[in-house]
Amino acid sequence: MARSPELWAFIVSNGLLFISGAILLVLTSLAYYQNPRYTSYRDAMIGFGFIVLGGTLSPVYRLLIRSEYHLNSSQRLLLQSGANILVAIGLGLIFYAIIHHDIKSPSSDGSEPLETHLYEFDEQQYDD
Repeated sequence: MARSPELWAFIVSNGLLFISGAILLVLTSLAYYQNPRYTSYRDAMIGFGFIVLGGTLSPVYRLLIRSEYHLNSSQRLLLQSGANILVAIGLGLIFYAIIHHDIKSPSSDGSEPLETHLYEFDEQQYDD
């Protein structure tokens, strides 16, 4: 296997994608397990999982399964299409989670949401 600068750029960029995606996956899973009522955290966790899976598809296939960095055009096209589809599904799930995140629902400990206290403070300020 050639040790060209392109190979190292490929490894470093996919490694950074994996590390950042894994960190976000862990953070959203912690948020979901702390607040299981918010299904948007679960959707975001699954979305980050798809992004990590899509980002690791190419290096795993190229370096571990195929054992060579250079692929022909049809293999490269199929590999990029599969990775892009997984990343697109992940981004779609994250977008869905953001759009459907309900901030007004009660938290798991039964306390009131912060938003109601902010409105009471705002009303008290103008009543004086």
